[in-house]
Amino acid sequence: MITTDLSNTDYHAHPAISKSGLDLISRSPAHYFYAAHREATRAMQLGTAIHAAILEPERFANQYMLLRDVTDRRASEYRQAVKVHGSEFTLAGPEADRVSGMQASVQANPRAMSRLGAPGKSEVSIITTDPETGVPVKCRFDWLCDDGRGLDLKKTQDIRADEFSRSVARYRYHVQAAFYSDVYKWETGEDLREFAILAVEESMPHANRVFLLDDEALQIGRMQYRADLNAYAECMNRGEWPGIVFEEDELLSLPMWAITQAEDEMIDSLEIEE
Repeated sequence: MITTDLSNTDYHAHPAISKSGLDLISRSPAHYFYAAHREATRAMQLGTAIHAAILEPERFANQYMLLRDVTDRRASEYRQAVKVHGSEFTLAGPEADRVSGMQASVQANPRAMSRLGAPGKSEVSIITTDPETGVPVKCRFDWLCDDGRGLDLKKTQDIRADEFSRSVARYRYHVQAAFYSDVYKWETGEDLREFAILAVEESMPHANRVFLLDDEALQIGRMQYRADLNAYAECMNRGEWPGIVFEEDELLSLPMWAITQAEDEMIDSLEIEE
C-alpha cells in the first residue's frame, strides 16, 4: 500500500516495523518492546512546522500564524492567535524566524528545489511485507517525486561533509536510505531512483545541502537493517524480547576529546608556571 492519506498519528500507530523501530531493535529487542509512547513536545511541533514550511509551503502559509515581532508568549497578540490557530500552529519570535529562515534558504537552493519543485507528494507512507521474513514493514517519505526519487529532510548543526557524515553514522541515516529503498521496491517492484538527504542547519544563515550516500554506505545500511529486521522477526515468532546481557565488566576510557582537552589544560598550566 502506498498512500498520502495516513495522518502522522495513524502511521505511527500502525503495527508494522519502521526504521525507528529497527533503531531500537539494534540496541536490544527489549528497548523496542518497552518503548514508551512519546507525547508531542514543543521541539517536535517545531520540527513539524519546519517540514510543512519546506515541503508543503502552501499548507504552511494557510495553517500557520507567524508572529515574528512577538517575543513574549504572554503578549495579548500571541494569546489571541493561539485561540484562533492553536499553540501548535502559532510561532512567535525566534521560532518564527528560524522556520522562515530555513524555508527561504532551501527555496534559494536550486539543487533542493529541482527535487521539491518536481511533481510529487509529501508524507508518502508505504506499508508492505518483507519478502524474506514475512513481517509487515513501513516507511514514510518526506517527499517522493512521481519519477521515483525520494528525499528526506534533516535538521542539523553543520552541513560540512565531514561533520554531517558523523550525523549519518550516529542517527543511522544510511540504514534509513537502504531500508526505504528496499521497502519501495518490495511494494512497487521498481528500484527507487535515488534517496537524497536535504540537510538544513538550524542556526543562521541556515545553510543547506543535498547529500547522496555512496554504494558502500548503502551496503552497510542494508546489512545493518537486515540484521535488525531478522532479529525482530525472530522475536515476533518466539514471543520473547531479550535485553542486553553483559557477561563481563568493561574497562571504560574517556572519549578522545576529553583526553585531548585535559592534555591541553595541563600544557597551559605548565606554561603559566614557567
